[in-house]
Amino acid sequence: MPSPPLGSSLSCLSPDSSSSPRSPWPASGSGPDGRPRVTLLPPLLSDQAQRVPAMGAFHLFCQATGPADVHVVWEKNGRELEACVPVQTLALPGGGAHVRSWLQDAVRESAEYRCSVRSSTGSQASGVRVTVLEPEVTPQEKWTRELATWRAVAGEHGRLMQSWRKAWESCNKDTF
Repeated sequence: MPSPPLGSSLSCLSPDSSSSPRSPWPASGSGPDGRPRVTLLPPLLSDQAQRVPAMGAFHLFCQATGPADVHVVWEKNGRELEACVPVQTLALPGGGAHVRSWLQDAVRESAEYRCSVRSSTGSQASGVRVTVLEPEVTPQEKWTRELATWRAVAGEHGRLMQSWRKAWESCNKDTF
């Protein structure tokens, strides 16, 4: 019996897309018909960008093989992404599929990302914490901050000296 023709498709699945089931499948095992299990392929998310500048764009990639119904679900901080995320599916001989997806994002604060690859025969997931680096401070910004600190200290010192002066003057007016 000849193998099915190889094919490829590129889509952009969003959470409300009816072509992608969203219920979780069992975590491991193979289906009753002997279809291939879901297998994540490197690089896993944990091997990818983990430190980024604030609002600096970065990419995360997720790919796997599995049965023909394999699909990808992206989560950020435990919530499914509402943005449309590109997904490419390639049919493999024997009824399997290779799926890959990539996410571009920019964050102001550190975030957890998770890529789940699901099918009727199981699921696998990979996750990473993307940490936002502290912005680099230019010498001018550093000097401006130091000057503001010194002004605050000098102002406080001036107020303290004025209160001491008033106390000293009131002591000198009093006769013992």
